[in-house]
Amino acid sequence: MRNGYFEDGNDTKNCVERIKNADICGGNGFLGNPARVINLGEIAACLSGSQREKFVSGFDMKGFAKIFEDESMMTTAETFLSCGLNVSLAARRLYMHRNTLIYRLNSLKRKTGLDLRDFDMAVTFEILHKMYLIK
Repeated sequence: MRNGYFEDGNDTKNCVERIKNADICGGNGFLGNPARVINLGEIAACLSGSQREKFVSGFDMKGFAKIFEDESMMTTAETFLSCGLNVSLAARRLYMHRNTLIYRLNSLKRKTGLDLRDFDMAVTFEILHKMYLIK
């Protein structure tokens, strides 16, 4: 694994093909039904155990487990993600000052190495969370 992604891409390509043709897409595939959005939990569930292990092998899952089990941190992360990575909107929804939210996001970055303000890292965080919940 390099930078949190599969080096050869074959496992990922196979999973995407399975998702396109899966029943979770209504049989039409993801592209055939643009109104249907697949959530990351469905994608994580699509992966075999060995594929999930390969994906998470580059991460300290014990450290992530502490974050995933911390209700306050997960509320912060989930709200920030649901607000489209918008700090001001997430701070309003969490009823906190935006500097407090930025402090919490920086804390998450220190503990996990992932900056949720970066889209790719936010998606990686969400996938890791879904895989943690599957275990």
